[in-house]
Amino acid sequence: MSGDPIRAIYDRRAASYDRTVGLGERWLLGNLRHAFGAELRGKTLEVAIGTGLNLPYYTAAVTGAVGIDLSPQMLARAGARAHDLGVAISLVSGDAQRLPFADATFDTVAISLALCTVPEPEVALRELARVCRPNGRVVLLEHVRSPVAVVYAAERLLSPLQERLIGCHLTRETIQTARRLGFTIESEERRLWSVFRLAVARPSSATGDGQPAPTSARSAVNPARYAAPGS
Repeated sequence: MSGDPIRAIYDRRAASYDRTVGLGERWLLGNLRHAFGAELRGKTLEVAIGTGLNLPYYTAAVTGAVGIDLSPQMLARAGARAHDLGVAISLVSGDAQRLPFADATFDTVAISLALCTVPEPEVALRELARVCRPNGRVVLLEHVRSPVAVVYAAERLLSPLQERLIGCHLTRETIQTARRLGFTIESEERRLWSVFRLAVARPSSATGDGQPAPTSARSAVNPARYAAPGS
């Protein structure tokens, strides 16, 4: 499934997204969103920010924030949430596989529960590495293939339906893919039969040396900005 169908799916889901994921998220993720937010620091890019469900967990360690998402409707929800929370953030419409930022722009590049829907996750991971500064960090919160046989069997059974409905692949091995691409996993937290993983990674100098975004895609963007009232 390519980017355009994914964009259409999440534009349609935007209005009900928070309500539908909220039904089981607390049980599925536990405190992983809170832990995700605690890992963000410095100039931070959140890729596939969606409706901004991680924004309540940003801390003062984030000195500048940019969020990007494929879906304009999801971004509109993220903007409203940022305003309500008083979180200053610039929001940009764009594709995780072709990030419109120059090399080595951010101290932290983060993504949560989105590499399951990206058509080419290896390309996206290389892009995360490309825009991350030397000695920066990439923070990944993802669901992946479980090492538990019975759980993996369930994932295999359900994945084709999920892929058709919302473009979500349940059996990807995202953390292993990151390792293979040259990321060093510095820490990893697991939950629910190791389906949900929070990993903090360092890209090597070679990780982002795949097919880069063209110069035109790296030009300056004109983001919408959301901030606390009166700021």
